[in-house]
Amino acid sequence: MLLEDQPLISLDIEEALVDKGMSNFVTLRSQKEAMAWLEQSSPDFVLLDLYLNDGDSQPVLVSLQKNSIPFMIYTGSEKPPEWNAELFEGSEWMSKPSDPDALADRIRTRLAIT
Repeated sequence: MLLEDQPLISLDIEEALVDKGMSNFVTLRSQKEAMAWLEQSSPDFVLLDLYLNDGDSQPVLVSLQKNSIPFMIYTGSEKPPEWNAELFEGSEWMSKPSDPDALADRIRTRLAIT
């Protein structure tokens, strides 16, 4: 699952991942969409941005951790100091934009760990 509210950024990420042999993912653009989708589905992995048009992704992070779903935070933002540090325990963090090869490698590594 890809959680990214900016359409052009999500298209770039999708293209990069497909070029690296990754497929079968769904792209969602809001916290609301992500929470509804996660009630019905259990993805193998989630790549998410911290801040979305309808709020931050904190509830999504809580749901992912509660359900032991591996994820990686891919954002142009800093870790919010006001957020509970436990939200980020064991999380992989990557700043965007980044090299598509590096992004794909980090995702593959994260999937191999879980």
